[in-house]
Amino acid sequence: MEGLKMDFISSEALENASSMEKIYMIIEKVKKGAVVVMEGGLSPSERAELIETTMREIDVENFVGIDVHTLEKNSSSFFGFSKKKTVVITIIGPANVMKTVKKQSNLLSMVADLNNG
Repeated sequence: MEGLKMDFISSEALENASSMEKIYMIIEKVKKGAVVVMEGGLSPSERAELIETTMREIDVENFVGIDVHTLEKNSSSFFGFSKKKTVVITIIGPANVMKTVKKQSNLLSMVADLNNG
């Protein structure tokens, strides 16, 4: 029986990895059909590099690309001034598997299509 493989990665598992180590680890897992669920997220430059690297790796028959979705929360600083968003969870998966993603302020819902994966 073919199923959906999900890899859950804690922020501690990635804290000592370089940006390129994180990116290639994610791409390798996604190329094998896994959906990667990360605690926290990538920096804006890491996310841009992930997308750029993925574009170079696309092979229409074997690897069609990735989808990246994040769930964020508002963080208040000193006396509630200056709100900023903190990424709580990041989901990265094969573009041909992650078909329906609904995002609300505190909910991220995904439907996987295993027939195309």
